[in-house]
Amino acid sequence: MNHIVGLNTFITLNLIFSKLMLCYPVRYQVIRITPRDEADVEWIHLLEERYEGKFDFWQMTRVLERPIDIMVSPKYHDLLQTLLNARGLDYVVHIPDVQGLIDNQFSAKGILDGNNGFDYSKYHTYDEIQQWVADIAAAHSDIVESFQIATSSEGRAINGLKIGKKTSGKPAVYFQGGIHAREWMSPATVMYFTNQMLETYGSDTGVTDMLDKFDWYIVPSLNVDGYVYTWSNDRMWRKTRRQEAGNRCKGIDPNRNYEYKWGGAGTSTNPCSDVYRGLSSHSEREVASSTSFLLQKKQTQDFHVFIDFHAYSQLWLLPWSYSDTALLPADTKDQDDMAKVCTDALTAVHGTKYEYGPSARKLYAASGCSADWGYATLGAKYSYVIELGDTGTHGFVMPESEIIPSGEENFAAIKKLGEIIVAEFAS
Repeated sequence: MNHIVGLNTFITLNLIFSKLMLCYPVRYQVIRITPRDEADVEWIHLLEERYEGKFDFWQMTRVLERPIDIMVSPKYHDLLQTLLNARGLDYVVHIPDVQGLIDNQFSAKGILDGNNGFDYSKYHTYDEIQQWVADIAAAHSDIVESFQIATSSEGRAINGLKIGKKTSGKPAVYFQGGIHAREWMSPATVMYFTNQMLETYGSDTGVTDMLDKFDWYIVPSLNVDGYVYTWSNDRMWRKTRRQEAGNRCKGIDPNRNYEYKWGGAGTSTNPCSDVYRGLSSHSEREVASSTSFLLQKKQTQDFHVFIDFHAYSQLWLLPWSYSDTALLPADTKDQDDMAKVCTDALTAVHGTKYEYGPSARKLYAASGCSADWGYATLGAKYSYVIELGDTGTHGFVMPESEIIPSGEENFAAIKKLGEIIVAEFAS
């Protein structure tokens, strides 16, 4: 946990870097760039393609008002600086020492939950998350049952919870977290608000209604192999851990692997890229099995909501992700209205501001993504990617002190979402 290994460069370089970093202090930095015009944005995207694997784009955009964050290793720092200076682009060292953030990510004290001793103010390992699924299902067996949605390529069980009053034929909601391994705030937030839903069932009328009238399928950590790797080897790992035959680099971006509009903009055919789409759609067990599970459930249940929780940027993103020019869905206004009231409820808790809008128009086009599949194939009217906090101060390395606030404000948003879908279903 005290080193950051190579950024999806060649396997040989990864091994060399990891050995060196065990012996010498290394300062990875995050450089923040604010493009001046569309030409700058296009130039930075070309930079990403040309130097794929050398620079880690933490936050990319095609919107001028949003900055671009790039993590760079000492090996390539001078190269990036030279390129930016030659372009005449201003930049700042936004995070001077990423390793320092990692070292300080864990807090000394936690807050134990009185029900089963689980500490919601801490980040948890794969084994602890899977045990949490089993324990919370046992603690709330009147309305909860656990299920296995997939087995990872390395043979790990991927488990989730089905929550709701036990009656058949109800409409459904699906949440997943942790599709990108390094986004630890996602599983932590999902587990926190899930527990809050269960703890307030029966005492909070809104929560009781939404669990009585809908089934809620919740998978806190989908990309479990990648998540394990972020604990053991490389805190900044994003993809799955499957090795394709003949490729020197491991892993496929599971959020570029969904069948709907697979292989288009915002993906890569380079196996060393963080946005590598794989040789075919649904090549990853995590994606293929979870989508198969949901489509099987769709035969008897209508899915009204599909949400994929990510981090970071503080955004509620709706379809489409695959294109910023495609005609928006017929449900865009309702999706937008839902995002507004949910983010307003979220902001009311701690003052955190979230933006919302169509994904490709708010950030950039990315094909083969979960929320597009959730809307177009699963048929969930309210299909979103939610990018949790922050906006770049810590990026992917949020301190544990931010888990509870993130959980509290997102619980408020989920309660509002539940209120709306219950009202729609009743009408």
